[in-house]
Amino acid sequence: MNRVVLALVFVVGLVAGLVARAAPAAAETVRVGLFAPSAPFPTTAARVELATKLGDHLGKALGGTGTGRNYARAGDFAAGVRRGDVSIALVDAPYLAIAGGNYTVLATAVRGGATSQAWQLVARGATQIGDLRGKRVLVPVVGGRESDFVLNVLLGGDLAKGHFGKIEAAPDTASALAALGLGKADAAVVPAGVQLPGGTSVVLRLPSLSGPVLVAYGLSAAQRQTIVQALASFSGDATISGFRPTDADAVRALARRFSPPVKRGPHAVPAVRLVVGDLVEGRTFEIERTPVTELVAAPAR
Repeated sequence: MNRVVLALVFVVGLVAGLVARAAPAAAETVRVGLFAPSAPFPTTAARVELATKLGDHLGKALGGTGTGRNYARAGDFAAGVRRGDVSIALVDAPYLAIAGGNYTVLATAVRGGATSQAWQLVARGATQIGDLRGKRVLVPVVGGRESDFVLNVLLGGDLAKGHFGKIEAAPDTASALAALGLGKADAAVVPAGVQLPGGTSVVLRLPSLSGPVLVAYGLSAAQRQTIVQALASFSGDATISGFRPTDADAVRALARRFSPPVKRGPHAVPAVRLVVGDLVEGRTFEIERTPVTELVAAPAR
């Protein structure tokens, strides 16, 4: 009888130990970072609210809790990733294209029903891009390569490198437009579909690029799959309403566009039509006959 009791106590203790070990994993905190300067959130508070909402949603999906944090500077976000403070992040595709890192792309943010967003060049007192020669242009921070982003990615290398006086980084889209409205900049390159300051207008419509992408750092395949499934039921706000599953192809394609495009001149091929009659007209062809005696050598005496 005592042996049976001891055995039961041992089994109960073993099960309790396993449950205790599993408990921290189930209650693990999911840390979501947001670094998407181009996404046209109206305020910083709106960014924090979306990050918090996304963290809570994904934390529950993974069986734990979630937190969200908005990063205002590229350096702070990169440091957070290196320290392991970020396990899931919503990041601007242009920044991710040049920053690299060990991440897995899970989904693309949806804005206005689409996963891509058109860009535009807006300015005050200008009607064409030639009017902005030597002027100061702002663009949401990309991570130190704002000039390459504007000149190569968006303008395709068709504009001279020194056309604009300066291409500088703004903290985000709202800040770039605010500075333009206050006359602190001559033009701004921002996503389309935003409210422009008074007295400004669209000078040039630019190509569409991928919206912010959701990436995972150091999560298992099963966890990543759970996140993708959970995103289908996520309801965001007016700036980012939801997500659609995707891969890293758009980011890789964007990374290649940061380098200056190779410009080649047109390869002209003359349209030549050759007719045999034109080649032989006015010519006579005759085979010269050689005397047989020249082909025979005289015998030696």
